[in-house]
Amino acid sequence: MTRSLQLALGAAASSQLGIPAFLQRAMAAGEIPVRNKKILFIFLRGGNDGINTIVPWADDAYSEVNRPSLYLEKPDRFAVSAGRMPEQPDLQRTIDLGNGFAGVHPGLVDAAPVYNAGQLALIHRVGYPKQSRSHFDSQRYWENGVPRDKSIGSGILYRAMMATGLNRDRQFPAVSVQSDAPLMLRGGQSLAINLSDYRNYDIRGVKGNGADRSKLLEAITAGHSIPHPEKQNRELLFNTGRGLSDSIDALKSVGLEGNEFYDTDGSTHLFPIDAASNQKGFSNSAYGFFRNLKVSAQILARTDAVIAGTGLGGFDTHNSQGALTGGHPSRMQWLGWGMQALKKYFTNISPTVWDDTVVVMMSEFGRTSKENGNQGTDHAEAGVMFAAGGKVSGGVYQCDNESWTTGQEGSMFQVNGRYLRRSVDYRSVLGELIRDHLGASPEQLRTIIPGYADARESLESGGLTLDGTRIVGELGLV
Repeated sequence: MTRSLQLALGAAASSQLGIPAFLQRAMAAGEIPVRNKKILFIFLRGGNDGINTIVPWADDAYSEVNRPSLYLEKPDRFAVSAGRMPEQPDLQRTIDLGNGFAGVHPGLVDAAPVYNAGQLALIHRVGYPKQSRSHFDSQRYWENGVPRDKSIGSGILYRAMMATGLNRDRQFPAVSVQSDAPLMLRGGQSLAINLSDYRNYDIRGVKGNGADRSKLLEAITAGHSIPHPEKQNRELLFNTGRGLSDSIDALKSVGLEGNEFYDTDGSTHLFPIDAASNQKGFSNSAYGFFRNLKVSAQILARTDAVIAGTGLGGFDTHNSQGALTGGHPSRMQWLGWGMQALKKYFTNISPTVWDDTVVVMMSEFGRTSKENGNQGTDHAEAGVMFAAGGKVSGGVYQCDNESWTTGQEGSMFQVNGRYLRRSVDYRSVLGELIRDHLGASPEQLRTIIPGYADARESLESGGLTLDGTRIVGELGLV
């Protein structure tokens, strides 16, 4: 089939499947990228407290006055060298990041090897115009890539795959490993599979690889065999049946049930999914997250998937958030170890796999700069993003003396006297990854993320936005 005919058929199909006009145009633009780049996403649901994740410890407004139970002591010494994170710091204090201004929560200590290799970008003050402080709405805007527009029902990563053609001729274009498929991978056509529990991805009610399973798979094959009657949609049904058994076998060949992945000492599991593999001593509530993270990484590395990922909840910390112990600190520990585990896992397969992968973490909004009366924080505006990978330009972004106005009237309180103001639009971060990592053309990017087509949004080069806020544009992450 010729390229032009493929594009014509794709456009015709899209018109019947409710795909927005801007995406139909994108699907007909440019060539399919020739590359093997991949993205692993982790959505931190609930609104992660960015100020106690990437800590502006040199800002006088970050104090026990504003955060009496959540305040983290300043680092007791600078890093060994500028731009490095101590790998054995005082874990009762903020861990210094070597720029004389920013630190990270001590729970993130295990991310030090990734940061010190220059492969972890810590991005502060991320948001979007006219920020919603509703969980449901803000998550929707992050995932559909069009802030304040609920009518867009397709996801930003879905459109990236469809517009570039990266979805074509792949058994698993995209995979989500969590209870529900996220909006960022949903759209008019079936693109992603969602594994709420990978152990159930089999012929329902049939265990193992015995005779019963073989009998049912043979029945599926016979029921969808060639020649089949020339009836409408019969070819689609035939391919669906054949694809079902093929995809089951393909996922089984990845070895998702295995967990023999270790740290350099050969005794610490990279993914603590149960008591036997929990040498890190995490609470058993971490097991589900690490199980999903492990499966996401395995699928991304061992199949043709371009995008895989999961989510982590528990960030809606209105009450008893905790400075060094509690729900938020625990999740910082999981994420710190998760970043190190992913780097080691991908690198152990091949340094090329780690070079070709970007791990991106995001949350729907940050939390109030000032602690509330319940020793927690409330819904706010700008928060943090993480990006890691072998070719990521690591470091601290938008949390230093030049980008952060200090003091009570400074960045921590610039919106309504209690919220952190954005200086980075999340679409600039994802847009750069979609174009420069996944390979979308500039024309495709302007349709994948409509804000790129409006110069007043300042997503690429930065500047004043429609609501009068100045942002920096793209950061040069990849």
